[in-house]
Amino acid sequence: MHHIIYGSRATQPLSDDDLLTLLLQARSHNQLHGISGALVYSNGQFMQVIEGEEEVLAALYERLLRDPRHTQLVKYADKAIAERSFSEWSMAFQPVSEAQFAGLLGYLPARHFASTAPELGRADGLLLSMMKELVSEPLA
Repeated sequence: MHHIIYGSRATQPLSDDDLLTLLLQARSHNQLHGISGALVYSNGQFMQVIEGEEEVLAALYERLLRDPRHTQLVKYADKAIAERSFSEWSMAFQPVSEAQFAGLLGYLPARHFASTAPELGRADGLLLSMMKELVSEPLA
């Protein structure tokens, strides 16, 4: 089992309908490929965790790099994991406030990690815990 954590910026403002379309496409693709994960969104910024087999995630990440709906992808983690953190969701989703999103970014190291970087360690676990807490909150 493997996971990738990355952040990106939307190339243009996304309406609620745009976000719903993106989410439905992601869930459909992920269910077909055994991928689980979580996506949080705030004011044009995304943070996502995807979990699954390493080769499947590598292919998905390459697809994400070519997706014109977002840019400035930064990979924060790309590593083997003992178990999934979001096994019950093909793609959990939660729009969050700018303050909540900034809180997520606060768990990341000061420098950006390349795809071959070592694991984030404790910060990685805290980031996953915070994302899990955010996506479990009911939508307003």
